[in-house]
Amino acid sequence: MLAAVKSAGRPRRGADPCDGETSPPREGATLAALIVEEKPICRLAICGLVADVLGSGEVGFASSMLEAHRFARHGRAGLLLVDLFSIDFDFEGLRRLIALSQAPAIAIDDRPNPSFAALAQMAGTRGYASKNYELDKFRSVIRAVVEGGAHFPYETSARPRRSAPANRQLGLSPRQLDVLKCIAVGMSNQQIASSLGITLGTVKLHIHAILRLTGTRNRTEAALIAGRFLAPTIED
Repeated sequence: MLAAVKSAGRPRRGADPCDGETSPPREGATLAALIVEEKPICRLAICGLVADVLGSGEVGFASSMLEAHRFARHGRAGLLLVDLFSIDFDFEGLRRLIALSQAPAIAIDDRPNPSFAALAQMAGTRGYASKNYELDKFRSVIRAVVEGGAHFPYETSARPRRSAPANRQLGLSPRQLDVLKCIAVGMSNQQIASSLGITLGTVKLHIHAILRLTGTRNRTEAALIAGRFLAPTIED
């Protein structure tokens, strides 16, 4: 259920602005921030960090991407903070939410993951933070984005560093890199097997390993990673 907490500021010492009663936001409400997170304890922790940076305003909660999209059609938020492991999360949905809300967004991960940071940036986020960050570091990400900047913990330029081969950056073996290149150009598993001279079962094993090592969840996300890290190699 989408909920809002009145006054994200800290009006008096000892008061927790993110504690207490919550209620659905008003139709067409304007929020200081919208937090997309299904776990109540994580919602409140993130809300407290947002309050530390913003000082005042109303913070809204959505427990799913669907609820966040519904809110964005009728209300406005000055900042989005989106958990990458929400129940119905995908990066295309994140891209559409950012486009719909026209608000700067921060992707929140369970643990630091360079691949997810890159995918989040490609989806249009302005920052990336992990739930195991120190509190000051998490606040610094929020502050940078609120002030109009960006904050990513990894090198997220469109092309990989020339000093490090793509397979080393991604943690893949040479054969896994070959399979990833095939995924990037839209080959089916059978086409990959025929092209590389390996069995269909071996292709499936390589794809499973690629998804695990890159932190991606499906072929589409793997192809996005390939587009970023392998573009020079594919062109060559």
